[in-house]
Amino acid sequence: MNNVRIVGCLLLAAVISVAACAKNQGSSGGEASSAATAAGTGGSEMAANVGVSPLPIPLAKLPVAKVAPGNASAGAAVFAANCASCHGTGGKNGSVGPQLAGMGLKAGQVAYMVRNPQAIDKESAMPKLPLTDKQVADVAAYVASLK
Repeated sequence: MNNVRIVGCLLLAAVISVAACAKNQGSSGGEASSAATAAGTGGSEMAANVGVSPLPIPLAKLPVAKVAPGNASAGAAVFAANCASCHGTGGKNGSVGPQLAGMGLKAGQVAYMVRNPQAIDKESAMPKLPLTDKQVADVAAYVASLK
């Protein structure tokens, strides 16, 4: 009986933690929204945006970097290896980073974010990735192609 109580407390703590993290990260993916609803912390506010995580700044204000034309197919592999763990497969339903698919990002905007993540959001957890200029161009072309 004590084990059941301990597991229940741990589960509740995890749900509250996920809800708080989602609220602080600006994330509103399905799992975070469900967790927030279950915990009673902002569920209705988050439910309105299920499946869409906002970018850290409005798209129109996102700077554009000069980037060579990239190969979206090659960029898919770069994305899978370096970005999908946070932004989700295909830029959807990421666990930490904002959704990228369907946001209307231009390749230059993606390149800027990849090269300068903290310039967009000082508290961004996104690391500066050790990508070559070609890899940045390829991943920028890939993300810009995501619908």
